[in-house]
Amino acid sequence: MKRPIKRPATVVFYIFCLLSSAASLLAQQPDTIYYNGSILTMVGPVPTYSDALATQSGKIVFVGNLDAALQIKGTETKLIDLGGKTLLPGFIDAHSHYINSLLVANQCKLYAPPSGPGKDVPSILAELKKYASERKTPKGELIIGYGYDDTVMPNGRLLNRDDLDEAFPDNPVRIEHVSMHGCVLNTLALKKYGISAQTKTPPGGVIVRKPGSEEPWGLIMETAYIPVVEQSEPMSAEQEIQWSRAGQLLYAQAGVTTAHEGATYLPQFQTIQRVSQAGGNIIDIVAFPFISEVDRVLDEHPLDQWGKYQNRFKVGGVKITIDGSPQGRTAFFTTPYLTGGPGGQQDWRGEPTFPQDLANQMVKKVYDMNVPMNLHCNGDAAIDAFLTAYEYARKGDYSRPWNVTTIHTQFMRKDHIAKFVKYKIRPSFYTLHTFYFADAHIANRGKQQAMYISPMRDAIDAGLHPTNHTDFVVAPLDQLTMLWSAVNRVSRAGNQIGADQSVTAYEGLKCMTDWAAQQYDEQETKGTLEVGKLADFVILDRDPLKVDPMAIKDIKVLETIKEGVRVYPENSDLAVPKAPALATMSYRWRAHVCDMAEVNQAAGKVWSLVNLNGQPITLEKPPTIQFQGGKLSVFGGINRITGSYALLSNQSVVLGELAGTRMSGSPELSEIESEFSSTLASVDAFHVEGKRLDLLKGTQVVAVFRTEEPD
Repeated sequence: MKRPIKRPATVVFYIFCLLSSAASLLAQQPDTIYYNGSILTMVGPVPTYSDALATQSGKIVFVGNLDAALQIKGTETKLIDLGGKTLLPGFIDAHSHYINSLLVANQCKLYAPPSGPGKDVPSILAELKKYASERKTPKGELIIGYGYDDTVMPNGRLLNRDDLDEAFPDNPVRIEHVSMHGCVLNTLALKKYGISAQTKTPPGGVIVRKPGSEEPWGLIMETAYIPVVEQSEPMSAEQEIQWSRAGQLLYAQAGVTTAHEGATYLPQFQTIQRVSQAGGNIIDIVAFPFISEVDRVLDEHPLDQWGKYQNRFKVGGVKITIDGSPQGRTAFFTTPYLTGGPGGQQDWRGEPTFPQDLANQMVKKVYDMNVPMNLHCNGDAAIDAFLTAYEYARKGDYSRPWNVTTIHTQFMRKDHIAKFVKYKIRPSFYTLHTFYFADAHIANRGKQQAMYISPMRDAIDAGLHPTNHTDFVVAPLDQLTMLWSAVNRVSRAGNQIGADQSVTAYEGLKCMTDWAAQQYDEQETKGTLEVGKLADFVILDRDPLKVDPMAIKDIKVLETIKEGVRVYPENSDLAVPKAPALATMSYRWRAHVCDMAEVNQAAGKVWSLVNLNGQPITLEKPPTIQFQGGKLSVFGGINRITGSYALLSNQSVVLGELAGTRMSGSPELSEIESEFSSTLASVDAFHVEGKRLDLLKGTQVVAVFRTEEPD
């Protein structure tokens, strides 16, 4: 006779809770039952499929046998025949720059194949014409495209001003470079942004000239690109909602149900929060404020609210960046680049964004906040610096769990992996580099090191649960191509890049679902198809586990479902909220009003900061501010802030939305920039007397400037 099995009370209680939860979820009949397809649950270390899945009120209430699912079917339950297609958990974006999607969603996509149509100049022009025609773009309106990659244009035939002039003689056209560090402009766009044969190329900038002349030929890069960025119009309240919806639809089109904003600054945080409060999100958004912005974000969003979704938006933790990019030769390595530095430096190993002492303090600050941390590190020396800072923050005590993810982690050495395992640190890899930038890595770092980029195989074999990301908009938002790159590791030229670091398609999907949910501490609600979890799904035309590995990138996203509701293809039943009546963030002023001498005595001059909040500024090159034609331009020494303004005859100040670049520099200058930008946002009055300009908050002078320019 078998003895009765004795179960510990905790196990019995767990089973009771599980059954109670299932019973509660099934108190009402299911809304939907999916069947007759590859329902890939992503549960466990090996693939498991289910015959049927049922949802109710945005959650999964049943996963199992079709006959059992039909037993709980109600009169109103919809039966969805998948017709052999594949249903799996919605993709979770491990790292991208969501805020940029608000802009590119309203632009023409021109990535090179396989992620876009921009294979050559004729293809780019044809796509632009199609885009303008479909939108019935009127004469005179700016046309913007993004993703142009000059490195893949056949036979060195590059896009230029003349090409765009011939195609669009009546519209200014701006084509953003794939690096997001430059663009190609036609004649009307050059005129719009004030760039001509008389424009001198600034230090650190590029203005390609027409052969035999000083006329710009279209392509401008780096510091020469700044005036274009500065003249971008801020969004209105209505545009914030409309563009956010369009940006989120880009993610949904890629099968993503949770998107990542990877280095959030206060103005961007405020935009996301306003849209969320208005009910404008169709997918979940997770933001990671940059370390320099943390205190400002905390003023508006207290720490006890972090990690909690409010209208599909949450602050996930803090972002720190400690080096640059390997293809740009700004990543930090222990050995020199084979091609020297970006400025021709010899024995160049790159440099850290912050000195070690400051990186230590930054990481310690996040640890003390007890929130998750994402840390950008690419080169092996940067990973060393991160581990040093991590050890400094913890001071030998590793008992408290801490959710830490290293972003990119591309040039991880084998000896790093053991420490990542010991400290339970998660690497988020960037396997798309094996396709897009492999040749650059081989040239810069040598074949041996390039073959080990994003070592996902070794990380998984060591017991880590890595994630994978696109870093959109640097690379296209294409989750299936990302998966393909992890499985195949094939370069644009068709060469295998570190075949021994390839993973299976199932492991690659775990990086995009189950393990990505763990990255956000959301494994209880997302990442697998289990009862009680959110009904976040993607439906594909084929099963990534059952096709030739080289065909994975050709799989199509047919449908994306967020909490039981279709969000892609675009769902006209989803209401678009109206912008709050008092939430207008855009101010447009005619130049002749803004700059009339009797109204704005500050216009047309460069003012240098000499005192900030009562403290003298003694820097050799202090921050400067300029008002011109309704445009505000600030250079803090490292970053630029732009926006729109009005200085009125009663000496009041009205500012539009401010936007800034994201570069890092010395701690002293960074601190002054941060204080200055937050002070600037509070200004509501001004006073000019001779060569002195005061900015005031109420009756208090908060910033004093001087100019050497004549009255």
